[in-house]
Amino acid sequence: MKKLEWLTKEEVKKRFESGRGVGRGLTYQPWIRVQEISSDGTSYRALSHTSGRVVHLLSKLEFLAFSLCDWNESITDIREQYPFDLETSLTVAEEAGIKHPKKGNKFHIFTTDLLLSYDSLENRRTAVQVKYIEVLMNKETVAKLEIERRCCLAKGIEWKLITELDIPHIQQANVDWMLGGKNLHLEKSFESQVMDLWYEIKDTPELKLAKACALYDRRHGQPTGYSLMLIRNAFAYRIFVFDISQPYQNLNCGDLISVSDNVNTGGLYAVG
Repeated sequence: MKKLEWLTKEEVKKRFESGRGVGRGLTYQPWIRVQEISSDGTSYRALSHTSGRVVHLLSKLEFLAFSLCDWNESITDIREQYPFDLETSLTVAEEAGIKHPKKGNKFHIFTTDLLLSYDSLENRRTAVQVKYIEVLMNKETVAKLEIERRCCLAKGIEWKLITELDIPHIQQANVDWMLGGKNLHLEKSFESQVMDLWYEIKDTPELKLAKACALYDRRHGQPTGYSLMLIRNAFAYRIFVFDISQPYQNLNCGDLISVSDNVNTGGLYAVG
């Protein structure tokens, strides 16, 4: 990522001209893509059901923050790795009396992790920077965050800082459970198996999901846990959805909502 973090003015101009950091919805291209970095942690590509395109997330914390935003129906667009133009960051840094990060003729390019849009008519936008608490002890990091905050202020964008303490435990556990059972190499019959299961268990809305899956396995002579594995993958691929503020252990069959009978992976995977 170092190569993309420090760029000359000409390199910045060419990157914007190539379409990076430009567009909305399906046409937006993030400033940084996961395949362009070498991450010490885990990076993700995930299908956004808000924008309909694949998003590029550079840490698990970013992914968790994105997942919560992607479930928020009041948000109309999510743009990840959103860059601020160099002229703006240079200006606000000078006005604030903060030294703009620079190495020779190369400048640090400020990006925010998630730029959220709520209403195209009101043009309300919120920039979300995601940081682990431990890195906030670094003075250089704090100075960079202040420049980013002022960039947002200059452009009329609300700015928020999110740490791991701001991610609700239940939602995080739900996301981990869904993706923890994800199979990246699904059988061709996966969709039909899922829908066959769905057509049976939806008739028992008050029955616990785990119990219904166990009973289905017995009726159809399947290995114990097979149906629940199908359900977890159906959640991961967004064939089914549920209210992720509720613990997955408490799900009843009636809590599932079928949104599609087709798998659309969006190239979802984790790397690193």
